[in-house]
Amino acid sequence: MTTVQHNEQSINNWRHSDYASHYFAIEQPFLKAGLKQAVGPKALQIGTQIDQHLIDELDLPYIVRTTQYAQQSADLISDPAFLPFAPNSFAMVILPHVLERHTIPHQVLREAHRVLMSEGHIVITGFNPTSLLGVQRFLRPKAVMQGRYYTVKRVTDWLQLLGFEVVASSMFQYAPLSRRASVVRSLRFMESVGDRWLPMFGGGYMITAKKRDAGMNLVGRLRFRSPKPKLVSAVRASAPRSSKHS
Repeated sequence: MTTVQHNEQSINNWRHSDYASHYFAIEQPFLKAGLKQAVGPKALQIGTQIDQHLIDELDLPYIVRTTQYAQQSADLISDPAFLPFAPNSFAMVILPHVLERHTIPHQVLREAHRVLMSEGHIVITGFNPTSLLGVQRFLRPKAVMQGRYYTVKRVTDWLQLLGFEVVASSMFQYAPLSRRASVVRSLRFMESVGDRWLPMFGGGYMITAKKRDAGMNLVGRLRFRSPKPKLVSAVRASAPRSSKHS
């Protein structure tokens, strides 16, 4: 088994673990709100790290599901950094925990921007490195999904450089992940405490952004004035002096 296959297998194992079940239960309401805000007639879902019931509830008329690995069920196998779609093909692109698993995440966002229609939305979920989940990657690797985590600020900077306008963002899961229900219940207080006192240290985040086309926006009423002629004062010409010959 290659390193890539081993990593993907470990991620799939985490996806079906109790750790993931507890995490996605916290993520669900935030992601649901972001999807409803960004819903469009044609959607592209990249990756499978998402509760599919949320997508099914939207009852989208047209959706394409892609994945990078053959062992996952999807409509198409494709590298998210090089999508086989024409520009302006979709009104919504969903990236559930894709950036932390790709070697060139900024290129993934660039491709999402390319295939999005003007005024289309992108919905991103990810894990925050400056959180207790970020610490768990090293202390208890089986408890979290492995990958390279990026802060909300860094992802937001990438989006703004591409021309996206961030319209909503949320952070959640301030407590470490546990597979024991009793521990999960005892740590629920950390959600309200963390949201109030440590808003940038949530373990997970959701970002919704809109694609804006570059152009000129005219503000206010334009007034055109014809240039006023400048008056030039006349200068009286003096008669030439006659030269005296001796």
